[in-house]
Amino acid sequence: MLLLCSKFLIIITAITEATTAFVPYCFPVMTNRPTAPRDGSHNHPRPLPTSTSKRAESSSHEHSLRDGSHNHPIQTMETIQSRLASLNLVLPPPGAAKANYQLVHRDGELLYLSGHLPVKSDGTLVVGACAPSHVIEGEESSKWLSTEQGYAAAQHCALNLLSTLQSFLTSHVTATNSATGVGKPADLSQVVKIVKLFGIVRSHDDFTEQHLVMNGASDLLGQVLGKEVGGCHARSAIGTNSLPLGICVEVEMIAKISDL
Repeated sequence: MLLLCSKFLIIITAITEATTAFVPYCFPVMTNRPTAPRDGSHNHPRPLPTSTSKRAESSSHEHSLRDGSHNHPIQTMETIQSRLASLNLVLPPPGAAKANYQLVHRDGELLYLSGHLPVKSDGTLVVGACAPSHVIEGEESSKWLSTEQGYAAAQHCALNLLSTLQSFLTSHVTATNSATGVGKPADLSQVVKIVKLFGIVRSHDDFTEQHLVMNGASDLLGQVLGKEVGGCHARSAIGTNSLPLGICVEVEMIAKISDL
């Protein structure tokens, strides 16, 4: 009987020791360490706190980048006319729509201008297609235009866009003097941003410099309206094998005017 009890105690002791060794693996001991998130976002260093003034400055800067409404330079129509004169340029008479559409559509502070053509000061159009130099030299055809000629044509498009914009502002928009409350016809000085240009360049199959042609419009707008207003815009340029009336380039524009 004593031997049997001794064997029983040995078995119980062995079971107890085995259970003690096994339990930690089944039931880990809980600690005060936080559980890591399952999305892998733990242990990222938190940014150091900044002063209220720095946060406000950062917020203001980010806001200006998002809505494009910050730090627009104030200019007058006299300044714009002076820039035109220094470039030996004159705004041409505003044109008319060539089909069933509006030249300008206003949506709040945004003005959407339809595609404008390269109409020269004498009323003629710049026609033809842009081609690489080896094509122009090889075929010697008057229908092919160089990148430089396309650039000049895009400048004419930009001048006509400005003419249409000036005409629309003068006839459809009133600018009110905040100090006197007196209203007067608006003009190009109310343009606070050229938001975007879209250019279509009639091109030879091998021509790949549509973006350089469109620089003609971008550069002129920056020179006339100032770089911050006219020269810092979004832009797209594509090539096509044909354009209305045989023109070599057509340019659309979106402009933002001040809150009048």
